[in-house]
Amino acid sequence: MSHQTFWKPEKKVKQKKAYSSLGQRKKDKKPIPEWKKDILAHHKSRPSRADRAEFPPEVVAELIEETQGLCQCGCGRKSTQTHHVMPRGRSGRGVKTNAMRVCDICHDRIQTNEEELQGWITTYSLIYGPRFWFDEQDWEEYNRKQAAQKRVEVQKQERLESIKPVMELLTTAAGRTLKSKEIRLLESMDTKQMSVFSVMISDALNNFSKPAPSYGYGERFED
Repeated sequence: MSHQTFWKPEKKVKQKKAYSSLGQRKKDKKPIPEWKKDILAHHKSRPSRADRAEFPPEVVAELIEETQGLCQCGCGRKSTQTHHVMPRGRSGRGVKTNAMRVCDICHDRIQTNEEELQGWITTYSLIYGPRFWFDEQDWEEYNRKQAAQKRVEVQKQERLESIKPVMELLTTAAGRTLKSKEIRLLESMDTKQMSVFSVMISDALNNFSKPAPSYGYGERFED
């Protein structure tokens, strides 16, 4: 008997599913829209802390020209290094207002003498301002924090003004000035709670100020 070969359908190779380490199926990455690609293409990452501490060559060149290549400590020797007045370990940046041209000997002495280091920091603070070591990024962050702090202070002042009538009512009822913790409690109330509380205090004071009812001799009264 001759061997017969039966036809079998061709097997389709199934694509393996990708799973995460937790056994969950990974989602396919969505293509990035063109508008987003344009934003990412123009985006520049901010420099690292180490990069921000480096003095640009043009800054060093300006200092050498201005100091005629001499050490700024007044020793008379030629300058060989650019010193961070506010040390880079204390967030001193590579800006001209934080730079000082010094010789090797003076540089080693300043770095190991905290008193002399603080002396130069004080001198530069008087010349360039209390934050002379800030770079552009530092100023952006500083101004943003100052603006946020100012907004908080304004909101706090507005809140104090809004609860001032209630504070006056409570001061009258208690016969004394309010304590700090009592004021903080009032500040923690929202507008609706403050309104209800104000009405309660006002009603209590009005009822307290009314004279008690008097009854004549022999009169009867019912509950």
